[in-house]
This record gives sequence, structure tokens and C-alpha cells, in this order.
Amino acid sequence: MQLKNSGSGRKSDRGLLKHIHDISYLLTQSLDLDAVLNEIVDHVITGLKYDRAIVMLLNEDETKLECKCIRGFTPLGEKRAWEKPLILNRHDCFETRVVRSGKPLFIQDIAKDPNITEIDRITAKYQERKSLLHVPLKVKNKVLGTIGVDRYRTKMKISQREFEDLAIFANQAAIIIENARLYKELKDEKLLSENIIKSSINGIIVSDLRGRIIHLNPRAEEILGIRKEEAVRLRLHEILNGDAGSIYEKLVTKGNSRHFEIHYQRQDGEKLILDLAPFPLEETNKVPSKTVLLINDLTEKRRIDEHLMRVEKFAALGSMAAGIAHEIRNPMAAIFTTIQHVETKLEKSSPHKHALQNVTKELDRIERLIRELLNTVNPFPLHMEKVDVMDLLERALFFIKKKSSDKNVNVKFELEGERVYTKADANRLMQVFLNIMINSVEAIKGNGKVQINVRKIKKRDLRNPFIIVKFTDNGSGINPSIITKIFDPFFTTKTGGTGLGLTVSHKIIQDHNGFIEVDREEKGTTVLIKLPLVK
Repeated sequence: MQLKNSGSGRKSDRGLLKHIHDISYLLTQSLDLDAVLNEIVDHVITGLKYDRAIVMLLNEDETKLECKCIRGFTPLGEKRAWEKPLILNRHDCFETRVVRSGKPLFIQDIAKDPNITEIDRITAKYQERKSLLHVPLKVKNKVLGTIGVDRYRTKMKISQREFEDLAIFANQAAIIIENARLYKELKDEKLLSENIIKSSINGIIVSDLRGRIIHLNPRAEEILGIRKEEAVRLRLHEILNGDAGSIYEKLVTKGNSRHFEIHYQRQDGEKLILDLAPFPLEETNKVPSKTVLLINDLTEKRRIDEHLMRVEKFAALGSMAAGIAHEIRNPMAAIFTTIQHVETKLEKSSPHKHALQNVTKELDRIERLIRELLNTVNPFPLHMEKVDVMDLLERALFFIKKKSSDKNVNVKFELEGERVYTKADANRLMQVFLNIMINSVEAIKGNGKVQINVRKIKKRDLRNPFIIVKFTDNGSGINPSIITKIFDPFFTTKTGGTGLGLTVSHKIIQDHNGFIEVDREEKGTTVLIKLPLVK
């Protein structure tokens, strides 16, 4: 098709250069694709003097040509353009021919064009177009889409020079569009990476090889009990209690490291077992520049594992003890009956009568011991109800304070926390609290302190919230060599003790779907009880 030359070339050149210059600044801007396309269409309409314009771009797999920006058409025409993408291998029309050929196309009168297709007629009807000019958007021979324009209202002719100007403008516009697309891809990829890190169930810390912290995700903040704003001012060894040095030594010498565990104490005093897995981030020269440290909190898993091991051990010991208790009770009954019979035959003044009474008392003590032992095996008949944990502790403290005064020890009790509720047998739970407090008081010589703290825990990786009741004393503590045995039946360090107090307490907490554990402090002992939280 021959196009009319508009004459004033220099003026046209200056105008074109101005519009190219005006849109070129977009290359250095962090604009999204929609903003870039709107700027381009604005310059096409207001600068290059076209009445209407449409930008259509290929989708990611280059199978569809989709409307991305349209201006000046009727509402119905624009609606159809947005809703009806053109499929390259199925739809034969002006737009798809431009994309497939990579060459511009100008049709002066669409109705008279010999190559018009049914799709062209439908599009012309909805967009009310009589003529059209489509130029490809190309970058290094790669077609991104097309810019389509016309002068539907002004009816002005499109000159050869204007045709060429639009093609030149389209080349620069294509570079800017590709730049915006790449920027969007990078932005989307960065956002995806950030969301993966942010949503990870593991804690993630990124640091340089000197240990300076660059980034940590919300899960790392939650595990370590430290805010990001505070962490980025520290080095890794300062947070991990000095255990970070080996991480960097392994990375520098071997380039990788296996999982290893550390014991970590948070600022709030909570002690954790953490699994650390470091790996290097390499630059293009294959030299590690940063370290990524994956943190997995193993504390709850270890508690559950230890709890299950104790439950299995108790079950085995309990079954054996129950069998032995049954066998002991039979001869005990015979001995008891015989002693009672012999005692009735003796005179009141007989020296043997007192000895037989002592034997009877010891038999009673053995019977109580057997009964307590069987209670650790057989399920307790629990009367479950909603219980105020703070109220139970306050009642337990009332009884314990009297016991401590009777012992002539000066014990200061501190109870703090929030009003929380659990579903429990109040009497059984009171039995546990009393047993722990009695142990604390008996471990204190002279002056001492027992702290009791109650709090509720809601962690995102745990389905059900729970209550932590923490008992801490500054008594004589527990020897590390026996701390794993303290829940075992008959194990005791007390003179005259049965060794079943903590065993029974463990069974009660277990029947309440909770956990109990004991931790040795530098001076004293900490007992943690975990119970389900109810509203």
C-alpha cells in the first residue's frame, strides 16, 4: 500500500526523537509493565497523533496474543479486546500475521482487503475500525507483540514518514517493554524467594563469612526469641552462645557441613535443642561469600521421644511389678493372718506382742507400697472438668507454706502468670503440684526461693496451644548422673522415700495428655509441666 509523504522531515525527526527520549527514561525506572504500557500508549496518541491505540503482547509460552493496553475504542470494543485473546496457531487475522511475519501491516480500507478473514470482520465490527496500522514490537528479531493504531475520528491520512516513525518508535518501545518484563520476572522471583523463606517451617539465617547477620526469617526470630532489628546488629556466635565458629571453619575448609546439634538458651531463659545445617552461597567464581544456616527446633520432638521412652519403660516395669505384687500379696496375707492369730494368743505383758505389732506395721507399709505401684500401672479414674490452673496452684501454696514453716526453713514463694484453664481432674493435678513443691522445699537448706510461672504457648508450627507451668527452686539440685532415672519406679535419694512420687506424677500428667520434665540448673532444679489449653 502506497502512503502519502507528509513533507516536513526535520520537524518530524525532532518530534520522533523527543518522544523516543521521553519514553527512554523508563529504562532506568522501576515501573511495572502496566505503567510502562500506559506511558507508551500516551505518547502514541498524544505525541504521534493517532486517535486510538492497542498494545498486544505474546503470553509466556508464545501461544496467545493478549491485549495489555487499549485506548480510544468503544467500551464494547475494549471489553472484547480484553476478554478475547488471539491464539496464534488457530486464529488467522491481521494481528497474528504481523506477529508471525515480524513485518508491519497497513490496511487503508479493511472492507476491501482481499486477505480479510472472518475474525477480522468480527473485530472490525466490535472496534468499529475502517483502517489499521500494526507494527511489530521486536527485540533482536524476537517478536514480543504489536502496536496497532488508526485515525478513526480525525480521518487524517497516515503518511509514509509517519508509518516509519511508528516503526522506529515501536523498536524503542519493545526494548522498554522487554526491560519491564524482565524487571517483573526478577521482582516476582524475588518475591517468591522471600515468601518461601518467610513461610518456611525452619528458621533461616543468612550471614557473611565473618558471622555478621544479614537476614533472618520470622521462624528464626520465633525459635531464637530475638527480633530481626536486634539480630542484624549482632554476629552469629553472639546469638548461638559461641557455637558458630565451627560452622565457618567447616565451610571454608570443606565447602559444606553436616547437620549438628547445639543446646541454646533464649533470652527469656527457655532452653532448646537446635539442629543446625549450614551451607555456602557461592558467587560466580565459586567462592563462598555468604552462609545460609537452617535451624530446626528439636526440643519438642526430644521431649516427646523421651516421654514415649519413659511410657514404654513404665509399661514394661509396671507389668512386671504388677505380677510381682500379686505374687507378694498372697504370702503376705498368710503372714498377716498368722501374726494376728499368734498375737491373740499372747499375754498383754508379753515382750513378743510389741515385736509382732511392728511386723504388722511393716506389712501395712508394704501393702501401701504395692497399692501405689499398681496405681502407676492401672488407669486412674479421672473426673475431668474445666480447671483454673492458677487457682489450683494458689491452693497448693497454702498447704506448702505450712510445711515449709514446720521444717524451719525460710522459703519465699513467687507465683506469677496469667489466668489459664485446662481440662483436668483437679484433685489429681493438685497431687502433682503438691509433690513437686514438697520436693522443692525439701531440697532447700535454710533460706531459699521457689518460683512458679504459668504461661500459655501458641506456636504456628503446633496445631493446639498449651500451658507451661514452670517450677524453679534454688535448692541442692539433682546430680546429672541420675537425672534420667528420677521418674523410674522405686528410684529415690530420700531416706525413707518410696521412689514413686515422681512416677505417679508422671502417670497423672500423661493421663491428662501432658508432659513433665525435669532440668538441672547451675543451682537448683526446674520442673516443666505442659498441659492442653482450653478456652
